[in-house]
Amino acid sequence: MPGTIRRGADILRAADAVDNRVRRATARYRERMGRRLPIIVAIAGVLALAACAPETSAAPSPAPSVSFATDAEAFAAAEATYRAYVDALNQVDLSDPETFEAVYAWTTGDANANAREYLSALHASGSSVSGDSVVATFDAVSENESAVVGNACLDVRDVQLRDADGDAIVSPSRPDVQSFQVSFIPGSDGLLISAFEGGEASTCALLW
Repeated sequence: MPGTIRRGADILRAADAVDNRVRRATARYRERMGRRLPIIVAIAGVLALAACAPETSAAPSPAPSVSFATDAEAFAAAEATYRAYVDALNQVDLSDPETFEAVYAWTTGDANANAREYLSALHASGSSVSGDSVVATFDAVSENESAVVGNACLDVRDVQLRDADGDAIVSPSRPDVQSFQVSFIPGSDGLLISAFEGGEASTCALLW
């Protein structure tokens, strides 16, 4: 009998250890996803998606250049592009990958790869998103013949991300307004978002 009791105690301890590891792994997953949420909903930053370009002997085409009459015109186009991108994000249904296409259409390069990686992972995991992001401000930073850069403050207070069990993934400490530096490069039909970087929190502090 004492041996049976000891074996039973050992089994319980082993089960507790497994349960604790699962809890820690779940907590780390939620923490990571909470940090990444703005770039999903604002989305961005994730595993790099390696794209293999077909081999060709032809010389690469020259990159398009930004061509606007004034800086103000360039920044207005960048803001319109960013707002269209956020509108597309607000229409995303994580259970329906077809709704991701409008997000991809406004992005290129790293921003496109990250969006594809994030949205595909969230779809596969059975996650769901609700609420809309709102562009609070968009300010000009720089413009040249190859790129336009702006600072965006995105209000995500109404956005919630949940896992397949319905549990919230977003960290309770997430700021209501997120700051991003957004880079744009010319595409065939206008500007496209090429990259996101986290902006200075103080940039949007007065909007919290």
